[in-house]
Amino acid sequence: LTVTLEPVNAVLGKRAELPCNIEPSHREDRLYMVLWFKEGASKPLYRFDVRGRPFNDAILWSDVAFFGPRAFFVTGKRPDAALQVQSVELKDAGVYRCRVDFRNSPTRNFQVKLTVVVPPHQLLIYDNAGRELLDMVGPLTEDSELVLICEVRGGEPRPMVSWFVNDKLVDGFVDTEGSSVVTNKLKVTRLRRAHLNTSYRCEATNTNLIPPTERTVRLEMNLRPESVEILEKPTSLIADQEYSLTCFAKGSRPQAELTWVKENRRFRRGNAKPWSNETVVSSTLVFMPAPEDNGYLLKCQALNPSIPLAPLQDSFLLNVVYSPLVSLQLGTSLKPHQIKEGDDVYFECNVRANPVQHKISWYHNSDLITQNMSTGVLFSTKSLVLQGVTRQNAGAYHCIAANTRGQTSSQPVNLRIQYSPFCVLTEPMIVGASLHEAVKVNCLVSADPADVTFTWQFNNSGESFQVPSYRYTSVNSTVSEFVYTPTSEKDYGTLACWATNSIGKQSEPCTFQLVPASKPSPLHNCTLRSTVNTTGDWLEVECMAGYDGGLTQTFYLEAVDTATSVSCLNTSSTDTPVFRLEVGSLMRGGTPSTTVQLVMYAANQKGRSEQVVLEDIAIRDAEKRTGDGSFAGSSMAVLLGVALLGFAVTLLTLTICLVRRR
Repeated sequence: LTVTLEPVNAVLGKRAELPCNIEPSHREDRLYMVLWFKEGASKPLYRFDVRGRPFNDAILWSDVAFFGPRAFFVTGKRPDAALQVQSVELKDAGVYRCRVDFRNSPTRNFQVKLTVVVPPHQLLIYDNAGRELLDMVGPLTEDSELVLICEVRGGEPRPMVSWFVNDKLVDGFVDTEGSSVVTNKLKVTRLRRAHLNTSYRCEATNTNLIPPTERTVRLEMNLRPESVEILEKPTSLIADQEYSLTCFAKGSRPQAELTWVKENRRFRRGNAKPWSNETVVSSTLVFMPAPEDNGYLLKCQALNPSIPLAPLQDSFLLNVVYSPLVSLQLGTSLKPHQIKEGDDVYFECNVRANPVQHKISWYHNSDLITQNMSTGVLFSTKSLVLQGVTRQNAGAYHCIAANTRGQTSSQPVNLRIQYSPFCVLTEPMIVGASLHEAVKVNCLVSADPADVTFTWQFNNSGESFQVPSYRYTSVNSTVSEFVYTPTSEKDYGTLACWATNSIGKQSEPCTFQLVPASKPSPLHNCTLRSTVNTTGDWLEVECMAGYDGGLTQTFYLEAVDTATSVSCLNTSSTDTPVFRLEVGSLMRGGTPSTTVQLVMYAANQKGRSEQVVLEDIAIRDAEKRTGDGSFAGSSMAVLLGVALLGFAVTLLTLTICLVRRR
């Protein structure tokens, strides 16, 4: 009989089922025994005996030289029963015959060819550098090449190796190394942003009895930023006011680093606060723009630190408005310590402003300077020119620049103008001296530089000579002292002194008229008036000074109570014979009506002048007066004194005339 050969595959170590049809041809027939033989063997290796017994009480036998306890005949799937073999081994492969005996029907035989499949025992994925990849490849960058090599070892029959990209089968290059190694190389020549997180799965299979052997790797990529933007770029900024600028960057992996840059240097002023989520990173710069920022580009740069490429950036021009920044300097061609009278001088006012300045003003010692071409004061755009300077031009100069934001003053620059000496005294000085009296005559000059030398000269109607230098000394650099002693009448005359410095000689000397010293002449032309203000009632006495006797004189006033002859006030004046007297000070313990006399004279080192006396000046207590006695805000306290004043002045005038005639 021809027996059909049925193929059966089983995986090494798994279970194999060798089928056998045990159903009798007739319903009334019955199975007696099933015997299993391996090709080439005369003895059975497995027996299933149900003669005279039910299936569940069958007598089973398995040859330990073949399957032993690994085999078991299963009849639950009739008509096709099967010999189940557990933990299939390579030696189990071969052709098996199943012989089925019935009670009445002829014996039947079935043949089964068992093939043992050996799955691959190793699957590895490598990159192009030969590094084994476990679950991730990369990170790689855009435009780079991806090469994946799947290597499969073992397997019988030889396995088929395939690549799946995101579960879609793709072609690769398959290579076989001998009989035990199969490789499949997958290449992506130019990676794009869309390849991020792509899964690459390599499968190796040689049977459909078990799932394929596989490994999956995910592509990780470093991505440069797609965009960067500074939000709400201001068209202008005010200096020293706080502003917030926000910069966003998208598309970078890992997240981009944001940097604020000015003039290709990191902008370190202010405070940059970062913020980020999965897709966006931002930086908020809080800062106060300064004038020096004006005109520069402020950039926000987004850089992926893992990608060595130029950063992506956004920028805008800083238009910082500010009041002028002003500095003043003397002309660069001038030497500040060598300027002298007659030289031309110029100043430069350096101004930075946005918007540009619309006005520059010049000041000398806080006084506004106006252009005057006739006096040599000239203005140009940012310069002040002084032609033919004199010593009066020395002092502090500054300029003020103004724009729509405000005005600013420069620092002061002091102009030093060197000049030859001149006399501090504008008029000749009268010096009084008695015969054989030594007097100190001081010659005081002003000069720059102050290092001067002096010469003295004496003149009178009969002679003129230069004073030897040993007879005078220098008190300081600009004062010379000459101690002079007249011994006869001819020693009175005029002393003159000159000073000389590096600029030149004094053009006009300081002169001193030496006259015989005497006591002062009396005061004259005295007037008396009363005033009232918020501080009280006042008497004011004003006289004209007489000849001072060639010496410094001091003026005195004494008020004497007429009734008691007691002095109630003494005062003096070193400048002019003018005395201001509070009425209250003239009434120390006086009666409601007090009469005083005022005594005035001049005095110097030689003695007193003759006295000038104002008699019977009546003083009333203001507190005792009623409102009816006042007039137009003037005090009634001195009415009686004013009534007597005419008589006193007349008497005084006659007295002075008599004195002068003598």
